Amino acid sequence: MAETRYFLTVQWCCSGQRGPFVNDKGTGYSSETPHTREEMDDILGPFWMILNPKSEPFTEEELSKYTKFHPLAEYKNAFGIAIGG
Repeated sequence: MAETRYFLTVQWCCSGQRGPFVNDKGTGYSSETPHTREEMDDILGPFWMILNPKSEPFTEEELSKYTKFHPLAEYKNAFGIAIGG
């Protein structure tokens, strides 16, 4: 059975494109258990309000489908959303 980890996912301004929140190297925020609301707010800072954060489970295979980096100006383009390719 494939191992599942929880990743912090975001959706910028209800754009319809949800994906893992990652740095510009593609590293996301993962955990063995779902992120708490407090953890998500700490990671995202004040921008959590426009990013609609969720902690969602992914297998390695599912995560590998998120290949396109969409930088967010709110984080000086150093962080963004990984979008399915």
